[in-house]
Amino acid sequence: MCLKLQKGAIFIADSHFNPTNARGLLGYLAYLAQHHSPTQLILMGDIAQVLIGSLKSSVKVNMELIQALQKLEEKSVEIIWLEGNHDISLSKLKHYLPRTSFIPRSHQPMIASFQEKTYLLAHGDLYLGIKYNLFTHTLHALIPIFHLIDILSNGEVYEDIQEKLEQKQIHTYHPHFFEFASKRIHSYKQANPQICFQGIIEGHFHIGKKISSQGISLISLPSFYFTQQGVSIENIL
Repeated sequence: MCLKLQKGAIFIADSHFNPTNARGLLGYLAYLAQHHSPTQLILMGDIAQVLIGSLKSSVKVNMELIQALQKLEEKSVEIIWLEGNHDISLSKLKHYLPRTSFIPRSHQPMIASFQEKTYLLAHGDLYLGIKYNLFTHTLHALIPIFHLIDILSNGEVYEDIQEKLEQKQIHTYHPHFFEFASKRIHSYKQANPQICFQGIIEGHFHIGKKISSQGISLISLPSFYFTQQGVSIENIL
């Protein structure tokens, strides 16, 4: 899939929505639906603090978020939702968001184009080493077991997990950005040698900076959790 990015598109990354104490995203999405419908809404992962699309209890907890996105679908906003490490198994939400494109981690980075340039889009938790990849693959493999436990416990186990994750503190990441960006660009180039691209757009690290190195731009998106606003494509590209 090659996504054609449009003028007026808005990116949101790492909002870590939860219904208890991180609800700012709902107001922002309502504002977009009522006053400023973007051409596209690119959700770059970790939109919810925890959302497993195949678990009934998880969907129920995040229903306000899903309903807010439904209103944008009704406004004919094209929504692209890249799976993060806090929101997984998202294709199971097609029943609620039939016109939204869900991009699993296994299909990231996805290729996008804007003004005759090619970009790679990803949540950002790629190329982080063998241990992290093993953890991620194990987590996805256990989803059927989580589903069974959710049914047998009538959602009580999930509620306990949700409560603990809601209390987890969200941090910013403050690397030496040029060194960090150089390593990220090298990793993307090494993993995708068949693609000629001019930029990378990713979240995950909660940085909010842009830099060019090796002839490629790295846009490390800010965390909505801290900024409480999306980022327009014109501002980042």
